[in-house]
Amino acid sequence: MKKNKILLFLILSVFLFLSCAGIVGFKNPNISKNALDENKQVKKAEPVKFEDFENGTLVGSYSFANKVGGASVTYMISQENPYNGSYCAKAVFDTGTNSDWGCGFASGTSYGAGFVDAKGTEAIHIWVKAPEGFTFYVFCNEGAANGADGEFWNGPDMTGADKWMEYVIPYDELHRNIYSGNQAGNNTFDPDAIATIGIQLGGKQGKGELFVDEIWLK
Repeated sequence: MKKNKILLFLILSVFLFLSCAGIVGFKNPNISKNALDENKQVKKAEPVKFEDFENGTLVGSYSFANKVGGASVTYMISQENPYNGSYCAKAVFDTGTNSDWGCGFASGTSYGAGFVDAKGTEAIHIWVKAPEGFTFYVFCNEGAANGADGEFWNGPDMTGADKWMEYVIPYDELHRNIYSGNQAGNNTFDPDAIATIGIQLGGKQGKGELFVDEIWLK
């Protein structure tokens, strides 16, 4: 009789244990917490150099200005004031008298055949020295290659500080340019083929010089 009671007790204990699934957990003693955390992390892409101007040239550069408002700009390679290395890019500008918009400039990359593949990166990193208080935004144009469809994208407004500053523009803060670029694209920023990066200044801010260096995609 006593043996039957013990057996019944053991059966009830096993039943109760199995009915409480999720309450008791077992941890592999050979796996550390750090290792578990690392497995959850998504490996980030390596940084991609778009342009550091150290090849001493501007590839596919262009500029534009609101000439009706008297704006003008010249974009060039320069050794005058680099943030890093021997070269940077320099814009000499006049934003004109029209407050709607002023002028802009851009270039391609000397590190790719018309574009760089920055798949897996998350943001544009660009060093700029702009006159203090002047507003501008960074723009980025896709190439029509490598899965990208040639849409143009604009970043949020930035403000100059009269010293070298690193400006970071996450891709999710870009908005599509509804006036230029492919208007029949997928409406999604495609870093697989980044062809052009530049800056546009707002109008009616005066004259000055703006320097650009070390453009990376990270």
